[in-house]
Amino acid sequence: MAAFLSAGCAGMPAPGGLGAGAAPPQPAEFTYPKFDGLKKRLAVIRFENKVKTPIPDASWKIGEGLTEMLTSELFKTGRFVMVERAALSDIVKEQELGQTGLVRKETVAKVGELLGAQLLIAGAVTEFEAQSSGGGGGVGYRGFALKLQTESAHVGVDVRLVDASTGQILSSFNADATAQSTGIGFGANISGVAFGSDAFQKTPLGQAAREAIHKGVMFILKEMEAVPWTGRVVQVKAGQVYVNAGTNVNLKPGAKLAAYVKGEDLVDPGTGLNLGSKDTLVGAVTVTQVQDKFSIGAFAGEGTLKRGDLLKFQ
Repeated sequence: MAAFLSAGCAGMPAPGGLGAGAAPPQPAEFTYPKFDGLKKRLAVIRFENKVKTPIPDASWKIGEGLTEMLTSELFKTGRFVMVERAALSDIVKEQELGQTGLVRKETVAKVGELLGAQLLIAGAVTEFEAQSSGGGGGVGYRGFALKLQTESAHVGVDVRLVDASTGQILSSFNADATAQSTGIGFGANISGVAFGSDAFQKTPLGQAAREAIHKGVMFILKEMEAVPWTGRVVQVKAGQVYVNAGTNVNLKPGAKLAAYVKGEDLVDPGTGLNLGSKDTLVGAVTVTQVQDKFSIGAFAGEGTLKRGDLLKFQ
């Protein structure tokens, strides 16, 4: 019996594992097809924490943690330019978007304009739970019975796509996942494990979190397929149009962008919300030179473009 326990203890993972006799679950690695199209600009607002059950480790800030996980996973797809966290934090604070989500819808248009984001990703953590149980059978050894310890976890995240110009919710999705693992006699110990660390990723709770975030990413990818890439005119000088995008979004010489003169914002007199604007198609800009963060093109069409006018690639 002593030899059996000794062998079992030797196989025990570090804190964050599930017990002797069972290899800890390995973090799932999600891959995405290579993407060569135009990258769209997204900003992820810090998730609200709506979890009612006690958090496994009180030091965890799960709203911030899952926001970081989603931002990183979206970046890995190669399809988006993600707003820098520092810039987002400053603007969010300035525009009164606190940790409870979008505080005032009428501020979202300003946020979207300042960030240059096409869409804002908002949401809330609704479920974040880990449980251990001693059921599930046992292992017999010379008259002794060692109970199997099962660790199960469930994570749920509500993901919302918000129009950066109006603040209206375009679509939403509940991404949830469950994971579990079984070992001999020793329960999981995740106290003191840093959220998002390698040790955390190897626990069922870490696995469930990654799976839920992945489902959220797949939902966003699908929804964003129908959203045309949009850029802005920075300035028009000496007959050349300067565009606020370059190689950072995969823009290439020869690309043709539909040019729209931006109309006046329509504001609901009852709610004060921005309803959008009536934009007029006036021609096209053909990109001739591309730098890292801006491009230069030639305009062909009617009228004159000005700073802030829209450019779309469909």
